[in-house]
Amino acid sequence: MILKSGLRASAALVLLSLVTACAAPKGPSELIVLLPDSTGKVGTVIVSNGENKTVLNKALAAARVGEGPEQTQAVTLNQEEVDKTFAQALQAVPPEPVSFTLYFAKGSTDLLAKSKPAMRMVLLEVASRQVAEVQVTGHTDTVGRLKTNDDLALKRARAVAEMLKTRDLGTKRILTTGRGERELLVPTKDSVAEPLNRRVEIIVR
Repeated sequence: MILKSGLRASAALVLLSLVTACAAPKGPSELIVLLPDSTGKVGTVIVSNGENKTVLNKALAAARVGEGPEQTQAVTLNQEEVDKTFAQALQAVPPEPVSFTLYFAKGSTDLLAKSKPAMRMVLLEVASRQVAEVQVTGHTDTVGRLKTNDDLALKRARAVAEMLKTRDLGTKRILTTGRGERELLVPTKDSVAEPLNRRVEIIVR
């Protein structure tokens, strides 16, 4: 099985959050391997079997866990061994989320020309995934009333969602929401026209 992002582990359970870990039985034991994330970073996994604890905090660090505390031991694997041992599990790992930011003209749902290449990248990313969930969140600057900006932010999100829906991308789940001026990318005072705050943020999972 594939486990993601690790802090602590026992022979029966691994809790994960920062990195990717793989575990697979081998004979009477279980093999746990710590993998780096897409940026090369790793967290820490503590494999605990009774009072016996093994700390994994380097890429490809591994532990083989047996039925008794004395049967837990640190092992060393290379990338070739990991790829071979966990080939099937690794193929089943879904792609990591990818985020994009699109910018809009003042007071409108018109996408700026400089953001059109990013929109094309969004379409390619969504199309490349067999099962994709797309979170689209609209934002505004602080010009205008709060309610007006809430409405505009949602309209921007829905405009992007409509661009996605009009393409032949198969059945994809698209979620839209508007945050108005509540989550400014560039903090400003009220009534400040800040282009970087007039945006839609997209997360493709």
